[in-house]
Amino acid sequence: MNRFLSTLCAVMSCLCAAAQVHLDKPLNLTAAQDSLRRIEGLASPLDATSLITLDNAQQAASNWYTVTGGTTVTQLAGSPPALAYTNGMLIRWIPLAAKSGNVKVNVDGLGTRAVYRTDGLPATEGQVAVAKAVEMIYVDTAFFIMGRSITDCPSGFVRISDEFCIQQNDTLSVSIFTAISHCYARGARLCTWDEYTMACTAYGAQLSGLFDDWEWVDDTSDHTHTADQVARYSCNGNRAVNAVEATASFGVVRCCYRIR
Repeated sequence: MNRFLSTLCAVMSCLCAAAQVHLDKPLNLTAAQDSLRRIEGLASPLDATSLITLDNAQQAASNWYTVTGGTTVTQLAGSPPALAYTNGMLIRWIPLAAKSGNVKVNVDGLGTRAVYRTDGLPATEGQVAVAKAVEMIYVDTAFFIMGRSITDCPSGFVRISDEFCIQQNDTLSVSIFTAISHCYARGARLCTWDEYTMACTAYGAQLSGLFDDWEWVDDTSDHTHTADQVARYSCNGNRAVNAVEATASFGVVRCCYRIR
């Protein structure tokens, strides 16, 4: 009888250990040896309420996401999937293809979110590059890239120094306000006067459309409500025009992109 009870208890013990157990009180492990005070056999977490093992924590598995598709918007999937976007959500992933334009992601089907650099400008392919890990944190309504400086220029830009790149081709002819918005939407900005002059003088052979028209720079002169344009006939040429939405005050856009 005693042998039967012992066998039955052993079987019951095994069954209990393999089952799902809900505890409404603290669980205290009281074995005399440290090696016996532990829970073994926990699987990887499959949902938001699962326990995370030391192995999962060391690998940060719950923060690792894989690219499942997407062109203009990168689709990311985690395991277990996130239930909602929350402040402080940390995502790590590796881009599989070059991005054109600003970076946007859709995490676990929760909706499209923009990705920004640490300086608040939209992230472009210069920041999110193929086969280079990206770490980003969610704040309010968007993700912000963490812990890595920009390492390359976007396509269509010429590297001028360790500090910045300049757009190879001039683009549309618009007002100063539209020019600023145009560059910002691409994760770039208007060049300062000294940046433009350096690029034009030292790297002019690599730039297209020079001296075709006046080009905007991010500078002003000592005149009320004016903005500066440069390089209509030479790298050093400049003029001040009214900052208004009028064709007579339009200029060509050539953006700069800060690497650091």
